[in-house]
Amino acid sequence: FASAPFDCWLAERGLATLDLRIRAASVNAARLADWLVDQRGVRQVIYPGRTDHPDHELARSLLGGAFGNMLCFELDGGRSAVNRFLKRAPGIPFSPSLGHTTTTLSHPATTSHRYVSPAERKRQGISDGLIRLSVGAEDYDRIEAEMGKGLT
Repeated sequence: FASAPFDCWLAERGLATLDLRIRAASVNAARLADWLVDQRGVRQVIYPGRTDHPDHELARSLLGGAFGNMLCFELDGGRSAVNRFLKRAPGIPFSPSLGHTTTTLSHPATTSHRYVSPAERKRQGISDGLIRLSVGAEDYDRIEAEMGKGLT
């Protein structure tokens, strides 16, 4: 199976700025993780760049201090809190596939882990209130403002 030449050209062109986009998104993710910790209704923030993450030192040694752009946060109130967040923060699109240049989110309990038993999800730390974010490289203030809408 081979990709079309135009698709290959687009992928190669994107590689030229990949490092810049990853660095910008990682900085945004670290700032957002720190901001989320202080927000009302957020039960926990899971980001390996935070010193309160159980594998922070391991991540530091493996990743050389670059912790990436993926983070999770859990809302008090479970699924109804997630639904409310999704309605109030339309500028952060729901996406079952993460990794865009702009911030997107998913709800593991109804996407990637929807066929996993509730007991196994609980064992893995995946509650109905957990949201996974793929933080993008857009302006940080826009991300924070949209997240703030969702958390009100």
